[in-house]
Amino acid sequence: MNIVLRELRAHLRSFLIWAGTMVFLIFAGLMKYSAFQKTGEAVNEIFDSLPAGLQAILGMDAEMDLTSIGVFYSIFFLYFLLLMSVHSTMLGASIIAKEERDKTADFLLVKPIRRSRAVTAKVIAALIMIFLFNQITFLVSAVMVGQYNLTGVSLTGPIFRLMAILSAVQILFLGIGLFLGAFARNAERASGIGTGIILGTFLLKILIEINQDFEGLTFLSPFSYFNAYEIMFDGAIPFGYVVLCIGTAICGIAGTYLVYRKRDLRS
Repeated sequence: MNIVLRELRAHLRSFLIWAGTMVFLIFAGLMKYSAFQKTGEAVNEIFDSLPAGLQAILGMDAEMDLTSIGVFYSIFFLYFLLLMSVHSTMLGASIIAKEERDKTADFLLVKPIRRSRAVTAKVIAALIMIFLFNQITFLVSAVMVGQYNLTGVSLTGPIFRLMAILSAVQILFLGIGLFLGAFARNAERASGIGTGIILGTFLLKILIEINQDFEGLTFLSPFSYFNAYEIMFDGAIPFGYVVLCIGTAICGIAGTYLVYRKRDLRS
């Protein structure tokens, strides 16, 4: 428990920065919605005319009604994915590798606990932080979307479903970050590799959207697993991809235990 609390305190500042960034993203996005709402169908015609590749980058599908608050909010999903995947990967990498970076490995070496127990405490702390990040996103979204929702139909449930799916992707990238942190032995290097993985899988999503011949590679890009509109309004959740996310995370965490147990910690 002491290690869990220590990790939570150590990452409190960065967590608040990430959470503040997410709140600003939601606020700024909904400010744009208020402008789109006033333009009516004109904004839909403008975005429908955009190339398919650009629509994919913007997180849009053809013929979306951007004057609907629910549809407009569903576009945020891709940006949430990007922000949360970077946060989870960097958190996983730093929480494992930071002892050597900060020259505090002695803290673990002198404690009468096994390394596996130390890793478990770090994983628990990381899971707590991504859960809180997810819930802050949900609460802020529910409150702010509710202010713009004039349909009389609550969007809290659909937003909650979206956040539940986001948590699966967060856990996936956390597992990747944890393994990279243990394998690379350097937080900056591990974060760099993780960022490269995120960028590569995101570019693959765009490639799949542009060229259907690459659909067979969908399983390699978490950004292509889920359709926000279908999750929110049709309740369609591809559980196969959810299992893939959780399974990949478990493999990453298991690899973290194996690698961290055998590596030499430099104080």
